Amino acid sequence: MRYAADLHLHSRFAKAVSPNMTLENIAAAARRKGIDVLGTGDCLQAEWLKELEEGLIPAEPGWFALWSEGETPGPFPGTLRFVLSTEVHCAPRGCRETEGIHHLIYFPSFEAVRALRSRLERLGEDLTEGRPRLRLSSQELLRMVLETGHDCHLAPAHVLNPYFSTLGSIMQHRRLEEVFGDSSVHLLAVEMGLTSIPPMCRRISALDRHALFACSDAHSLENIGRECTLLETEPGYAPLFSALRRGSRDEVIGCLKVSIFRARYFRNWCGRCQEHYDGTMCPQGHGRLVTGSREWLEEIADRAEPVSVPGTPRFRMFIPLCALIAEFFQLGPTSRKVGLVMDQLLRALGNEREILTKSPSGKSPQPRRTHWPTPSWASVPLITASPRSSRRRPSSRNCCNRRSAGRVFRY
Repeated sequence: MRYAADLHLHSRFAKAVSPNMTLENIAAAARRKGIDVLGTGDCLQAEWLKELEEGLIPAEPGWFALWSEGETPGPFPGTLRFVLSTEVHCAPRGCRETEGIHHLIYFPSFEAVRALRSRLERLGEDLTEGRPRLRLSSQELLRMVLETGHDCHLAPAHVLNPYFSTLGSIMQHRRLEEVFGDSSVHLLAVEMGLTSIPPMCRRISALDRHALFACSDAHSLENIGRECTLLETEPGYAPLFSALRRGSRDEVIGCLKVSIFRARYFRNWCGRCQEHYDGTMCPQGHGRLVTGSREWLEEIADRAEPVSVPGTPRFRMFIPLCALIAEFFQLGPTSRKVGLVMDQLLRALGNEREILTKSPSGKSPQPRRTHWPTPSWASVPLITASPRSSRRRPSSRNCCNRRSAGRVFRY
């Protein structure tokens, strides 16, 4: 059975998340996007956990269906399944507000969720936030998750994102063992996030033993399914996570990812200007830039070129349909006209994933090679720029502080 899974998103109970992220709205958005299996997100938060217990019923082993749909006939198409999941923020005492690391946790049952929740509460952890900030180290959390049940899993989130990531530029770790010690062998896999693609990860030998997967990290309905992993397994929790751990291309068909050139933290970023620049300092005098994943990779990579190892998925980059329509009409993505055109396309052609990935004949294009040539940044089409930057002149051309000027970035 082939399906698309998005296993990282958030409910309205997490910080900086849309209030529209209710269970029913999330399900409706997932269908529009072409997602078949969703992570629930935030299942350690008491109010969201209560909603999940009331709104979901058991389906295939370890998967859940909406209660409102009753005994929906088996997967797929036309059905939607949920996996109990959460993201947590490990920030031991002494960590500043912008420090710490995010991890994804997956559970096979509500009993497992409540078991870990009870244990964390006994330690005095505050679980009122959808993405709780824990005073545990990553190694302590991993050990606790494994003790909760052999079928509970932990994966590092958005591995090369500057903030809150295992190998991000803020924490400056270079190997997973620096974070997890010898326990790193028990990790499920590594989530790439918006700021990395498989060839980038395969320039870091410390990631070789771990398979890779992609998720949306959606904080709003529009972003559900913007990145996902395509799998072909038997239905159920155990086959899904066994496939992710192994990373075999017979089971993990590939990953759909948003064009990395649109990611906020791919290039160096100034939060005050809300703009990308080359170099290390903002040319407008706003201080040090956040080091993006592109430049940070050059600091920590121990290979000049990526290598193909087991667990490396095929991938395709694309532009979200809403962004394509908005930039075609030179309108904002939330404008009424963009919404009307998108609704017409969805009614006529199917869900967004099918529109973006299927040829007019209805057949999927042939998989593209996994190692893409190093792009010429000057030749990247306007459509790959962010909507914000596409309305401004490229400020990096006038940047006088160019530490990266003339440097060839290889991923």
